[in-house]
Amino acid sequence: MIQIMQKFIRQAISLVSALWVVANLSFWLMPLLTVSLLKILLPIPLVTTFCQRVLEFIYRSAVLVDSFWMTRVIGIRINIIGQLPDHPSPIVVSNHQSWFDIPIIQHTVTSQGPILKFLIKRQLVWVPIIGWICYALNFPRLNRGQGDNARQKDFAAIKSASDTLSTERGALLIFAEGTRFTAAKHQAQASPYQHLLKPKPGGLKIALESAPADTPVVALSVVYRNQVTHFWRCLHGACPTIDVVINNYTVADVTDARTWLEARWREKDQLIGRDGHRNGVGFADLD
Repeated sequence: MIQIMQKFIRQAISLVSALWVVANLSFWLMPLLTVSLLKILLPIPLVTTFCQRVLEFIYRSAVLVDSFWMTRVIGIRINIIGQLPDHPSPIVVSNHQSWFDIPIIQHTVTSQGPILKFLIKRQLVWVPIIGWICYALNFPRLNRGQGDNARQKDFAAIKSASDTLSTERGALLIFAEGTRFTAAKHQAQASPYQHLLKPKPGGLKIALESAPADTPVVALSVVYRNQVTHFWRCLHGACPTIDVVINNYTVADVTDARTWLEARWREKDQLIGRDGHRNGVGFADLD
């Protein structure tokens, strides 16, 4: 009976947490869309700068509200190991184990530096609330399809986002694996890493080509201490401690995107294998 009650309480907390996230996004949606529309209709430098500042304020406010819920209400401890570079537009490269990575990375980067710009699937813009927010913030949209035409469009979208880094503040976030980790995907691609999928160098390579040599490239590792990465379970604090490890490089340091990624992924794999089992719980693919 006690176990049933505990399970019910955990599910209830996850539900309330999900509703909190939806309510937070919904609250900021209308002012976000209004300011974005004003920015498009009046492409005057003064108006554009003002709108960009307001968009950043809205973004940071939404992240702050979610971070408060994660850390103060659910009680998740986020250990940020390292310091982000003092730069308005770094390139951030991260592993991707769970949908919960997104609020964790937002908390980490936005609390220390600029807002994040994600590379998203084009279909996501049709998802209510989340998709509309991504569209309003002008996140680069990828087709992720097969064939040369689809790849060319994706490359153009990444290049366009990279080009704006010199004029608009914002960290470009690249999930180099291209998708979340699951055991099925790991097996299908015969990944040489125990806890990660193979990184794809295409997106990073294009971003590097468009950025100045002194632009920071941040290798960011998200480590779930007990390896519980399922989004719904994370919403009730099933993984009470999450480490975010920051290592800083520059565009000039990355002479070959593939070689650099493979080296970072070996480091990440060892880090997850070491710290992810600190509580003695084995890896469980729950996504």
